[in-house]
This record gives sequence, structure tokens and C-alpha cells, in this order.
Amino acid sequence: MKLNFSHYFLFFLIILILFACYKIIQPYQHAIILAIILAAILNPVHRRIVRWVRGRENLGAFLSCVFLTLVVVLPLLLISFALIRQGIETMNAMHDWVVQGGHTKLLTHPVSVKLLAWGHKILPDVQKIFSDVDPGKLKLDQILLQVTSAAGKILISQGGHMVGNMASLVGKFFLMLFAFFFMIRDQEKMSKSIRHLIPLDAHQEDQIMSKIKAVAQSAILGTFVTAIAQGAAGGLVFWISGLPGLFWGMVMAFASLIPMVGTALIWVPAAVYLFISGSWGYGIFMVVWCVVVVGSIDNFLRPLFMQGSAGMSTLMIFFAILGGISYFGLIGLLYGPLIFGLALVLLYIYSVEFESFLDRQDRVQ
Repeated sequence: MKLNFSHYFLFFLIILILFACYKIIQPYQHAIILAIILAAILNPVHRRIVRWVRGRENLGAFLSCVFLTLVVVLPLLLISFALIRQGIETMNAMHDWVVQGGHTKLLTHPVSVKLLAWGHKILPDVQKIFSDVDPGKLKLDQILLQVTSAAGKILISQGGHMVGNMASLVGKFFLMLFAFFFMIRDQEKMSKSIRHLIPLDAHQEDQIMSKIKAVAQSAILGTFVTAIAQGAAGGLVFWISGLPGLFWGMVMAFASLIPMVGTALIWVPAAVYLFISGSWGYGIFMVVWCVVVVGSIDNFLRPLFMQGSAGMSTLMIFFAILGGISYFGLIGLLYGPLIFGLALVLLYIYSVEFESFLDRQDRVQ
């Protein structure tokens, strides 16, 4: 097909009008994007619901909205409020513990003294690096008080923000639910229309769609389902040990996203605290549970979901989530991995389109 001036003018008008459309829906873009993501994730559930109601699409989409509200949104909202409340209580308890001199008792405990001496023996190079640092001048109590106060203020601020903006949150939720209804009902029609406009053959489009699904499975399910499962298992052992399970379980879920260290960043200090405070039984139970159960979840679930993950490594997902939160806020938990995933899909398209040229270049000495 030979392009002429009218074609370029048409492309210009399309880009211009699409930009105008984007500016119109920009205030609602998060609700629409979230509806698209949820529709893609819950499509298998919706298909079963439609079969159950004997092919009635409108009723099936309505029941999918009810399912989304009752099974996903409401529990998340209740957990968020409970998490903020327990987090505030935890920070207040830690603040009181520091004020009462608990950290001093912890550092002067015979077990702590032995652990520190053992650490100096096996890590002499680290001691030399920090030889100019005087531990007595670090004022650990002030540091802990500042950290707990700052964390408590953030949690109180977030809780107040959620309560104060409840009307706005409800409005955005119903807007998202309205968009979700049509996205889940007309998903196949929309997909066919978009694929028709893509200037690639059917085989290439199938490859692209399968690649996008693989990336979504890796970035979203493989990461978040594993994190939630590890957080739930970790929160359970914290609760059994008499510590705030919901709060520390959620912290463990976020820590599981950190490569190499993972959940050990949370449960190892907690186990040490239990040992030093004399709760040897709970300490041993926490170590065994976290090593066997929490570790097994990571070794089993993550590889299961990340099969055919299109190269989305754990390190890449970690920085995608971290950068997404920094740039977009909390919604960046989804946007970051999806943008990285789409970048991989585009690179995959490039590798397919120019495969012969790239292979020829590789053979050039």
C-alpha cells in the first residue's frame, strides 16, 4: 500500500483526536485502567459465571461485578482499615517500649552481648570499616523514637485520608465498577476490534497476545500472589507468637518483593527478639515455620506462576514495583510491572520482525 498526503493527514487527525480523547478521560484514567486489568484477570471467572447463567452476558457481567465487590474489594477495604489500626497500635507500643528503656535491656542482655561478640569475630572487616563510629554516641533511643513517630504519623495520615475522602473513594469505586461491567462483558469484541486495527498478521498478533498474558501472569500473579501467600503465612506465625499478625504479615508481604533477602528481613529480627525475651518455644517455632513453610511458598508458587514469564526476572519486577510506586503512587504496584512487561513485549515484536537481520548480524565476524 502506497501512502500519500491524505493518509498522512488522516494519521495526524487520528493522533490529534486520540490525544483529545485522552485529555477528556484523564481524570478517570486510573479507574478505567484498573477496570481493564481486573477484567483481564477475572475473565476466567466471568466465563464460568456466563456458562452458569446459560449465556446471558448482561446478567453474567452484573454477577461478575457483585463477585468483584464482595470477594475482592470489600475484604481489601476492611483489611486496609484493620492494617492501619494495628500498625498505629504497633508503632505506639514500640514507642512506649523505647521510652521505658526496653532497647537498653535488649542490648545488655547476655544473649545480645554474645551475638555482638560473635559478630565482631566473624566480621572483623566490617568492624574496621566502622572503626571511627562510636556506638555510644549513636543515641539509638532517639533514632527509634523518631522512626516510630514518623511511621505512626504516616499511618494516621493515611487512615485520616481514607476516612476523609470516603465519598471520593466510593465515587471512584462505582466509576471503576461501571467501566468493569462493560470491559468484562465486551472483552472479546474489544479485543477483536483492537487486533483488527493492528497492522500485523493474525499469527503475529496471537504471539503478541500470548506474550502479554505471560508477562501479566509473571508480573502480577507470580509476584503478588506469592507475596500475599507469604505474608499470610508469616502473619499467622506472628499472631501465634503473640505479635501483631496482620501488620507484620503485610510488612513481610512487601519484604518478599526484595530480592535475596526477602521475608528474612522481618522474621529473623522477630525470632531474635523472641529468643532474647525468653520465649524460646515461640522463637524456634517461628524459625522452623518461616524456613519450611514461608520458604516453600516462594519456591513453589513463584516458579509455578512465572512459567513462560517472558524474561520478567525477580530483580526487574522489584525495580518496576519500586519505581512505579515512586512515580505513580500506590497504583504503581500495578503500573510499574505492566509498563516493564509491555516494554518486553515491544522488544519481542522487534526481535520477531527483524529476526533474519539480527541473525545475519550475529554471524558477521
